Amino acid sequence: MADGWLRNAIAEGVGTLSVVFATVATMSFAGQVTPNILAYGFVVMGMVAALGHVSGGHFNPAITLAMLLAKKIDALGASIYWAAQLAGAALGALLVAVASDTDAVAVATPAVNDELINVGGAIALEATATMFLILVVFGTVADERSPLSIYPFAIGGAVIAGSAALLAVTGGALNPARGFGPAVVSGEWDDIASWLAGPLIGAVVAWALYHFVIADHQRSSRRGRYPEPVPPPGPSLLP
Repeated sequence: MADGWLRNAIAEGVGTLSVVFATVATMSFAGQVTPNILAYGFVVMGMVAALGHVSGGHFNPAITLAMLLAKKIDALGASIYWAAQLAGAALGALLVAVASDTDAVAVATPAVNDELINVGGAIALEATATMFLILVVFGTVADERSPLSIYPFAIGGAVIAGSAALLAVTGGALNPARGFGPAVVSGEWDDIASWLAGPLIGAVVAWALYHFVIADHQRSSRRGRYPEPVPPPGPSLLP
């Protein structure tokens, strides 16, 4: 049992490390919008395809919160996932800092463009984009009515779209771990509200919308794509 949780935690940590490393390195070294957006989407796509069958492929505390609310994972599992995700995020940013310096990481920390939007607006935008992302997760992963084979592409595409829409105004985090990693390494915490509160609010809204409006509970009560929220092997993306 402990080995199963350890395996899941390692998968979440490695996946989140990869996401943060790729996005921070691209933003720090490439310094261009398009490579950063594509790197974010493609690394999520690849890691979800590679590790989704192990841990569920969250790599995002907001997704884990939504799955906790949906009872696809229990409180213990969610806590383990959050710890692994944040540790992986910090390590991913630290690897960039070791290769360069903390200033390079600071550049990649999601930041609100004060000339275009205030903090409240940034939170609202991050919440909205994350809501759309998690609706994609629910619709392609948690709902057996959707063909399972498309889920990595759908999730990666949602990340690309959300990041492209918000990069210039909020940093386009859509993921508290994406902000936490570079912030803890660089010490840049000024815009924590946008990349922390925004995605978590979006997760709650996405769960409520899907649970109360979209989901077919009669079908899902007969067969679900996730197992019950019990100890390992934990949440799975497989039937």
